[in-house]
Amino acid sequence: MDSLCRLSKPLTLTIAGMTLLTVVSCDTSSPEVPASMCGTRIEPGLSRPLLEPLGEFDEFNRLDPEHPKTAPCVVSVDGDPALRFRLAFHSESPDLMKWANESSIVGLTNPSVIDLGFEASVVGNEGAIATEACRTAEGDRLTLSVVAPRVPPAKENLRPAIEKFMKAYMNNTIAMLGCGGTKR
Repeated sequence: MDSLCRLSKPLTLTIAGMTLLTVVSCDTSSPEVPASMCGTRIEPGLSRPLLEPLGEFDEFNRLDPEHPKTAPCVVSVDGDPALRFRLAFHSESPDLMKWANESSIVGLTNPSVIDLGFEASVVGNEGAIATEACRTAEGDRLTLSVVAPRVPPAKENLRPAIEKFMKAYMNNTIAMLGCGGTKR
């Protein structure tokens, strides 16, 4: 019986020494996808495809919305990095294609410029980068990069999910930082 359900114990009804009924209760629900990552709220359905297979979530976060500065945040699933975020603040817009092509900065596979409604956006097979006006003490522009290291770089099937996630996450981050309103 233990092999049927790892987290549940069977309930057996015994009357006069006879087993009449054995009920096994299985918890088939999958782990909850966080509704907030790195201090930014995000619809779990948008992040789920980038986090699968699901497991136990953990977050390493050096971002401080009260004092915005360039910082990383990593969301892990079962101890493995699943999403790497990096917020950077600049005086001028960076060359996102250069960032996307240099593995020491972001390094995306098959990057392409795409219109997500921001000043500039680039999407690759395993992540995205976007820049938008966002005035803080650190600079006038916010650049957010998101990379899903568990996504196979040669596969392009998650690009639409990455685009949807990036558009929502960037807008929500700008709103969270209070340096602009949600755009689209």
